Formats: sequence, structure tokens, C-alpha cells
Amino acid sequence: SCSRTLRGRNQRRADMQTQPGVSIGGKANPLELCEPCDVPPPPPEPVGFVDFNVDEAIGGFAMMCRCGRQRCSTHIQPAPDTGRVVLSPEVEPDAYNLALTLRLEDHAFDGKVVIDVIVTADNVKSVTLHAKDLAIVSASFEGVGEAVSTVTDDKSSTATFSFGSSLPRGKGRLSIAYTGELNNQMCGFYRSTYTNVHGEEKLMASTQFESIDARRCFPGWDEPRRKATFTCSLRVPSHMVALSNMPESMVHDHGDGTKTVSFMPTPRMSTYLLAFVVGEFDYLSKISKNGVLIRVFCPPGKPHLGRFALECAVAALDAYDDTFQIRYPLPKSDMVAIPEFAAGAMENWGLVTYREVDLLIDDRCSASRQLQRVAEVVIHELAHQWFGNLVTMEWWDDLWLNEGFATWMETGVCAKLHPEWSMWEQFITDMQGQALKLDAMRSSHPIQVPIAHAEEVEQVFDAISYCKGGSVVRMVHAVLGERDFTAGLRAYMSQFAYGNATTEDLWGAWEKASGQPIKKMMGQWTRQMGFPLLELKGAWAVGGRTTLELSQRWFLADGSIAAPSEEKVWMIPVFAQASGAPESGAGTMNLLPAAPEHSITIEGDGEWVKLNAGQHVPMRVRYPDGMIAPLCSAIRDKAFGAADRIGLLSDQAALSRAGMLDPALYLQVLSAYATEDDATVWSMMLEQLHSLHSLLTGAPELLAPFDAFARSMLLGKLSELGWTPRSSDGHLTRKLRGELIGVLPAFCALDESVVTEARRRFDTFVADPVGAADELPSEYQQAVYKLVLKAGGRAEFDALMRLFHTLPLNEQKKAALAALGSAPSPELRTEALEFAISGKVKLQDFFYVSLSMHGSGPDGLEATWTFFKANVERYSEMLAKASPSLMDAVITGACRGFATADKAAEVRAFFEGHPMARNERKIAQVLEGIE
Repeated sequence: SCSRTLRGRNQRRADMQTQPGVSIGGKANPLELCEPCDVPPPPPEPVGFVDFNVDEAIGGFAMMCRCGRQRCSTHIQPAPDTGRVVLSPEVEPDAYNLALTLRLEDHAFDGKVVIDVIVTADNVKSVTLHAKDLAIVSASFEGVGEAVSTVTDDKSSTATFSFGSSLPRGKGRLSIAYTGELNNQMCGFYRSTYTNVHGEEKLMASTQFESIDARRCFPGWDEPRRKATFTCSLRVPSHMVALSNMPESMVHDHGDGTKTVSFMPTPRMSTYLLAFVVGEFDYLSKISKNGVLIRVFCPPGKPHLGRFALECAVAALDAYDDTFQIRYPLPKSDMVAIPEFAAGAMENWGLVTYREVDLLIDDRCSASRQLQRVAEVVIHELAHQWFGNLVTMEWWDDLWLNEGFATWMETGVCAKLHPEWSMWEQFITDMQGQALKLDAMRSSHPIQVPIAHAEEVEQVFDAISYCKGGSVVRMVHAVLGERDFTAGLRAYMSQFAYGNATTEDLWGAWEKASGQPIKKMMGQWTRQMGFPLLELKGAWAVGGRTTLELSQRWFLADGSIAAPSEEKVWMIPVFAQASGAPESGAGTMNLLPAAPEHSITIEGDGEWVKLNAGQHVPMRVRYPDGMIAPLCSAIRDKAFGAADRIGLLSDQAALSRAGMLDPALYLQVLSAYATEDDATVWSMMLEQLHSLHSLLTGAPELLAPFDAFARSMLLGKLSELGWTPRSSDGHLTRKLRGELIGVLPAFCALDESVVTEARRRFDTFVADPVGAADELPSEYQQAVYKLVLKAGGRAEFDALMRLFHTLPLNEQKKAALAALGSAPSPELRTEALEFAISGKVKLQDFFYVSLSMHGSGPDGLEATWTFFKANVERYSEMLAKASPSLMDAVITGACRGFATADKAAEVRAFFEGHPMARNERKIAQVLEGIE
């Protein structure tokens, strides 16, 4: 799979070299000849709203300079011979004036874009722009005339306009008229359905441009470094709300049932951040302490569902103003719930769009986990308003700068707003844990993954960019401390505001602020795939101090040893804590050199040692077998904090699966958590119990005793918490109750007492979903549905179908839909999978059935794989123009979880016969997991 990926990239580059208006390597623009930057940085707290119409304003003209200023030669040139396939620099965009007319019922729109450009070379007779699924009507260049030819290229998603004479060098204006499709694939400018206040199904329109789908809406330079301003207008039905990044500047009623809504010009920004939404909405609003209007747009009649998100947004925006010392520069920040949305949310500047379930929530009855999810997503997207929007990565290989930092910030701000949620402890399981799982595979990729063709970035919106990226930011914070970390961050934001930056720019800012070798250390963490296994080879205590002999090597999930030519080392910040030390806590920090072996000395008697204290570093730690027993005693005694108890269990589980820890010792570690009382530690325990259950599914002689052991732990804790929520329950208690009951379908589907209680609650709720809502809390609705359906049949299946169609909240609908994956018979399993792709389930949700079914047991896994093979063409047709992440989910639900060589060969042969270029990385990861 890896060799096919490389061949594909090289072939695409060769194809692009023959196409007009496309360059390889991102050569410098010949007009980039200004003096070194002497424009002062923007003030730390600009007052009021910046007038983006003024050339001298920060982010005004300044289009040639990567740092966002008008005069600078320091930051404008990408590295030579990057191999990137980009549009020619002979013509550069400065400002777009975009007018769109919607024809909703025709599933189409008409567009006219007038682009102020800079022609940077002599003898330029053609201009190549990105354009996809657009029908060009006409094109002209001011002072030159109409284009003599227009050539579109579907492979490169470009349109080339040729003119009869050379374009004059300097400022010019290109005008293009065209039409486009309002597709139903949740990308570009697309349509979706909603229900109005009269219960009628209606159409609305919205956009999703990241990464490279702005070209589906207008011809332009669809690359992150090609920043420009945008002045837009939308002609829409008069009764509908029209939104874009900026506030309205004018509304004109045409008297024919339509109106044109014009918007103020945007700041200088990348094409992927432009956005439009047209539909019927109610909204709530508040003003931030710095005067920004914040609004949440909800479906008609449901404004109350936006209250919690609005509170989160106000608090987050104020927190970011203080953190970055650069105030949010737009006059408004809108958040809109979109009924059909491929991702969780999209950070469009000033107009953040969300999947409904990730924005709208009834905070009186929704699950605590979903409440937390809404807070995390809102705070994540608002972090992007600075990290991604104000300062944008120069090219897609630095995508992690956007997503990794926002992942770290979502946790940090949530932790400050809700300290009772123990967010940093949850981070170790939810974020760092995901990163370590994926990055332990040979099919992983570096954080900074080389991107030649922009389409390749679609395959790296994954746990490496988000979770490992967030984990390495957390590591830097631990090394630098709050003061230097924040100082470097503010300097970076100030220097590159309204421009583009690279990973090395961020490292440089932190290195300058701290005097520490951040560039040298962090380059090894972002440019190398994988992470280290830090091994304690020995410990010797003398006079209250313990010397630790350490070694490191590349950790691989299958336990294999890297060949000499593959060996890797990292500069590792080691936080260590030992028994007998005078003070507990994060322990001493030592910066290990990038060498296979090293020794350090710390305080303590060394009976036990906890390496990676605080779990600040994304790595695995291995201890001598003789230290397992003392560590187990420390776990029982709570000798170190919850973060370290989570990390220790995660590490020992990974080592056991890799064949590097005797399974008996691992079970000894697991048993040490029997009296655990911290909800965040329990989350990791439940993950590892369920993981081992899945691993042993094919070995019934081992599964039965293990499941009995797990049930004793689970039912004991559930007896303590109870099924019924208490008024005294905190957020983490409610969340843990839901997680405990959530794993019962795997361990207790045949337990009579469990099934009886589930059945009682199910029957009561189905009879009166409104009046009996307390009998089946949202925390564990899906688990109860699964328990009842596994033990039932047609009647229970039909009851879940009715709930899916009638329950009012998307969170509740999703629970009923996913539970169909526990169908107990082949006929019902096939019916569930057919229903998912029948068109009666929204494209954003259909894959939940197969994901749930493949995890329900061996029969469900075989059913999803068989169905996928038989219907692969239907899936491909459904998702032809949609985000590759949707097919990734289908592939995961079809074949992840198999564990035999025969199945690996079958899966490999199938995908060799049915290649999916946009999903190569996911297929490789699934295959490696099976093998």
C-alpha cells in the first residue's frame, strides 16, 4: 500500500508538469522584491474593528508577504524544490468580489466573480485557476478583452483562460461568469434538508470548503498561501436568512420573492475559510466582554438548544483574547447548526458551521459526554479563529499547526472553565491514547507529512494531526512552563497575523522566548513517524537518590524490532518520580539526548519508579518485570495521581499486546485497579477491558474466564453507582455511569439481571418517550437498546426504527440508529445495513450502523464485511464526491477487527481488485491492524 501511494504521488506530479498554469516546487514570485520587514507588529490589543478596505490596514493589501505585512522579504519564499503542485505565481489574487444567485429547487447556483489580481511577469497570455464542477459561461480581463479559449481539466480541477494578447504587468481585473451545482455530498456549496415550523421538509444551502472545495463554488486560487479579501453577495429567497463571514452591508429586495444580501469585505484570508449559509433559523445572541456579537443559529422553533454552546463561545472568545493578546478582529462570530454535515464542525472565520449534534443540546437532559463534546467542539473551533484563520499554515504539510494546537487549546480552556471535568486526565485516554494507537503502526505518518498534491491532505485529517499534534504541544508546554510558552505563542501570533507560517516558525518563537533547543528537539517529534519506547533497564539507590539506566527505541504495535537502517531516536523530556522522594507530583524533568542509552539521577529510594510522570510525553514506558509488583502496590495505594495511573495501564496494555509483557503480569496490573475510585481512570480501565474482550473473541476458552473477571469489576462498580441518576451526581459520575452501562452489551448480554433491568427501562420509555424520559437517560440509551435488541428480535427492531423516526433530538436518533447494529439475526442485520444506505438516513449518519454492527461480535463483523463486498459499488456511487472520511468510516466498519492471516489475505485481495486511491492510507492501517 505504501508503494502504491508513492507511485500515485509521482504520477500525479508528472501529469501536472504538462498542464498550463501549474508549477512544481512553489517558485518565488518575481515581484517579491521588497525590503526586510520594518512594519511594526500589530498592537497587542487593537481597539475596535479594523477597516479592511484600507490598504495600510493590517491584513489589507499585503498579499505577497507570508507574515501578512506589506513590505517584507524575510517570510515570502517557500523552501526551493518543495515538490508541491501549485498554481503558477505569474498571476496572484488580491481581492475577490463574488456574487452568487441561488436556484434551490434546481439544485444549482449562478455565479460571477471579479478578481483583482497582480500580474507578476511579462508575456503572460493565460491564467489558470482552480475550478471544479463549474460550467464557465464567460471570462474577460480588463483592458484585454474576452478570453479566446477556456480549457477545463477535471484531473487537476483547473480552468485555464487564454487571451489574444499579453496581460499588462501589475494590477489587473479578471471577471468570470459561471454556473454550479448545489450537490448533496456535503462539500463545496451544497444543499441539505431541514424541517420548517410547519413540519414541511425544505431545502437549504451551506458550504464546506476545507480542504480544497472552494473551487466547487467559484474559480480561484484554492491554496492556503494565496490569501485575499472577499466581498460577497447572495441572492436568495426573501424569507430565508443569508449569512457569510462578515456582517451584512446592505439588503436589496427585488420584489419577486428574492433579495440580495451584501456583506462587508473580509480580512485577508485563505479560500477554504470563506463560507455561506442560506436557510430558515432562529438564533440567540450575546456580546463578549470586548464587544463581539456572538450568535447561535438553530432550526426554527429550537433556539433553546443553542444556550449551552453560546455560553461556551462567549467564555472561550474572552479567554482567547486574553491568551493571545490579539483581540478577535471581526465584529461578529456566528455559529450555525447544519442539518447535514460531514465533519464535526468547520472553523470558517466569523461563520463557524457545525453538525447539529455538536452544537445543539438540551443541557437539562442530554448525556454528560455529549454536553462535554459540545463544549470541546465549540472551544476547538474558536481556537482556530487565531490558530488557522489569523495565522494560517503555509501549506497542507503543516495542517497539524491548525488542528494540533486547537486540540490542545480545547482541553486547556475546558479545564479552566470546568475544572471538575478533569480534562487533562481525560486527554490522556481520549487524545494521547488515540495518537499512540495509530502512531505505533508502520502505516502511520509523521505529524509534518509531505504533501505534494493538495488532494493528499484529505487522508491526514486523523489522530496524528489532531491528537499527536495536541500531545506534542502539551509536551512543549510542560518543558517550557506557562510563562515562556505563552510569551513565544504571543510573539508568533503577532509576527504572522493575517499571514502564513510554518512549524519551524512556531519552534523559533518558543526557542527565542525560552532559550531552550526547541527546534532541535521538536523536529525529531514532528518529522519522524512514530514515537519512542523508553525502557528502564535498571535502578540503583544510594543515599536517598536513585540512578536510572534508560534506553530508547522506536515502538511498534506488533512488537517488532526496527532494522538498523530504520532505527530512530528522539530528544526526550523525561519527567520521573520515585518512591521515597520528599515530594510527589510531576517529578524531576531531565532532557535526554537523542541517543539509544542514557542515565539520570532522581530523588527517592527507587522501590518503584514512574517514568513519564504526568504523562506529558506521547511515548510508551517499559519497566523491569521485577518492578511490576511494587507498581501495583503504588496503584492500590494511590501513590501517584490519576494521570499516571491512566498512563501506566495504557502502557502495560500496549506492551502486552506487542508481546513485550507477560499476559499474567498485565492481568496483575489490571487487577490492581479493582478498588479504583477515579472516574477518569475508570474510563481507561473500561477501554482496556473492552479491547481485551475483542482480542479474545476468537478464543472462547480464554474469553469466558476473562469476561467473568471483567464482569466482577463492572457489576461491582455499577452496584455502587446504580442505574438511576442521583441529584448529587457530578459530571464525571454521570459520565462514568453511561460508560459502564455502555460496555454491558459486550460483557453482560446473557446476564439475566442486566437484561431484565434494561428491558424494564426500554419498555417504559418506548411507551412514553416524553413522560418516561427519566427511566432511560441519554447517558446510556444506546446501551439499553443494544441489550434489548440482542435478546429480542423483530418487535424490538421495529421499535427502534420508530424511535429513530420520532425522537426529537439528533443525539437520541443517533443512539437508536447505531443500536440497529446489534440486530440478532442475519435477516435483521441485512435489513439494518440496507436501511442505512437506502437514502432514508442522512449521508452524515449512515455509517453508524456498520460501525456498531462490526463491533457487536463475530457475526456482526462478518455481516458488515459480506455486505460491503456485495455493495461496494453502491457505496462508491453514494460517496463519489463526498469527503474521503466517509468512505474511511465505511471501510473501518467493514473489516477492522479481523485477526487472522486468512482474513488479512482476503481483505488485501479485495482492495487490490477494488482500489480506492483516496482511502489508501486507511486501507493500509486496517490491514496492518489485522495482520
